[in-house]
Parts: sequence; C-alpha cells; structure tokens
Amino acid sequence: MKKQTCYDTYCPKSLMKIFRTLVIPGLFLGIFFLFGSQISTSAAGVNISLSDGSGTADAGSGGQTEITTSWTTSGFYTTGTYLTLTVSPAATSTLSECGTPDYTFANTGDLTVVTSSWSTSAAVYAFTQNVSTSTAGAVCVSYGVTTTTASNYSITALVTSSTTAFSTTDFGAALYYVLGGNQVQVTATVPASLSFSIRNSADTAATNVCQLGTLSLTSVSTCTYRLRIATNAASGFSATIQADKDFSTPAYATMTSVVNDASFVAGTEAYGISVLTAATEGGRQSTSSAFTEPIVESNFATTTFIVDASPVPVSSAGIIISFPRPFNVGAAPSTTTTSAVTHAAAISAGTAVGVYSHTVTYRVTGSF
Repeated sequence: MKKQTCYDTYCPKSLMKIFRTLVIPGLFLGIFFLFGSQISTSAAGVNISLSDGSGTADAGSGGQTEITTSWTTSGFYTTGTYLTLTVSPAATSTLSECGTPDYTFANTGDLTVVTSSWSTSAAVYAFTQNVSTSTAGAVCVSYGVTTTTASNYSITALVTSSTTAFSTTDFGAALYYVLGGNQVQVTATVPASLSFSIRNSADTAATNVCQLGTLSLTSVSTCTYRLRIATNAASGFSATIQADKDFSTPAYATMTSVVNDASFVAGTEAYGISVLTAATEGGRQSTSSAFTEPIVESNFATTTFIVDASPVPVSSAGIIISFPRPFNVGAAPSTTTTSAVTHAAAISAGTAVGVYSHTVTYRVTGSF
C-alpha cells in the first residue's frame, strides 16, 4: 500500500475521498468556505492619534517624553499578535515603558512586552488575549527626544498576526511635534510714527503766524490756526503750549492776560486764547476700532479749556490737548480731526501804544 503524507492536519487525498462519499449537495462548497474563513487575511490603515502624558508636549529638551499612541482596530487580533511601534528619527536612548507601565490595550492584560526587541527606534508588544474588530485601545511608551531644535517625530504602529491561520495587519502613523516643528511664526514690525504741523484755519496750508491786526476799542480781534497731530503710539500723545514771554511790546508794555474762563469784551483790555475747538474725531476707542473718538481738551495748572478762554502760559508749559491711544488725522483739509486754536485781544483807552507780540511754542510727545 502506498503511504500517504499529510501536512499538519491537511491530507488532500483523504479529504477528497471523504468528499466523494458525501451525498448532500453543496456541502463540499460549504466546507471549503469554512476552511477558507479560517485562513483569512486582511490589512487596513488605521487612524493613529498621539497624546503627551508627561506634561512636556513640544518641550523637546525635556528628556524622556511619555507618548500614548491610540487607534481603533480594523480587524480581529488573535492571541500572539505582535504590535510594533517605531519612531523616526530614532530616540536618544532605548525606548522604555512609561512611568506607570500600561499592559492594557482595551482591557487589562491585553499585552506583554517583548523586551529583546526594544531599541532606540522600536517598541514591541505581544497580545496575550484576543481583541475584536473595531476596538479602541492605546499603548504608552517613553521616548528620549532631547533635541533643542524644532523637529517632527513620526510614530508608526504596525500590528501583525503571529499565526498562519488568521492574519491581520493594521498600520498607521502620526507626527509628534517638538519645539514648534509644526508651527510657522509670522512677524512684522510697524515703525513708530508721530507727526505735527501748524496749519491755517481751513487746514489747507501750513502757517506759523497768527495776525490779530490793528486793535480797536470797538471790537475784539481774533486769529485762528489748527494743530494737525497724528501718531500710532499705543498710549497716544500729549501737546503742550508755552509762550516765550507775555504778550508785550519791545519796551515791555504788557497787555493784561484774560481771566480764565472769562469773556472778551470790546473796550476792556485782555489777551489770550478765546476758543479751543478740539478735534471731534480721529482717535481710537480701542486698538481695533475706527478712528472716531474726539481729542481731550487738557488743562495746565488751574487753567482749563473746557469753557475755553484762557491765558497763554509763560512760566511753564502746560498740556493743551491729548489723546490716550493712536490718533489719525486722515487727508487734509480736515476740520474734524484737527484742533483749532483762536487767539483774541481787546484794548481799552489806556492800553499802551506799540506792536505787541510773543512766540508760542507747541511740543508734541508720543507715548509709545
């Protein structure tokens, strides 16, 4: 008799003999599929997610970094299935278990460590019990990523069966970003700006004169100019005013200064600022709002322009207008974003003859 050789439990001729003796139609086909289902092979990509459990995410120079790798199985993992986690570029030392070893993929005792296969670029586990399809699980490994430069580490998971009867492969990868390896820093510099000019009453041209003309007992003479100020200073600006001397003649005949907040009256000697019309818009309420806020009429010493008429300070400079945030005057001419200053003078019958004058100086300071 010829001796038959069988491989494992599979004996082709003896099986064929059995199949020939079976009289149930379709049974052979059913048994074939039964065996075929026991030798199934599947492979699928899975979505890998990473989380840093050591509190040093993106730290890089923090030494050992504990990273949990998570995914959901796409196939059935049998006992003995291997899980390999690889990191590229390689860590600075052999990969190790997290401070609190985790042998739970989805349930306690799912995994065991294959110690001999751990290196600077790989960590290997074996499943000690079956894990069904569509099971969410995770593994925690400690990596040495002591780089001091922006880097990206690729962490890859590969799951392969150790049996020939049932083969399942899952694979996936995710990036661990160190020191902003996934970031682009966009920068820009806005230069500081501060501008100031003295303009005529219509803001159509620059001027440095304010002519009161020939004074009369029967009227109050006035002249007006505008202060055109703009700045991008975060805390805005302040403008001060100071005259070099009292309003007087070369022989030092001095005209009486107007009383603060008083009125100018024809026939009564007085000189000073009769009206300050501060800009009604041009300032920002916040760093992102429109330039619609009015300028602040400021005070120097006990003098205030809120009621307007005021003497011109001589002994020390005083703030006349200010704004605490950026201020924009826009294009000229503008009578809403510039501030008008009106000087006035009235004389009495006893006012000394002569040419009266003084020089008024403004200084604008930005608060950057």
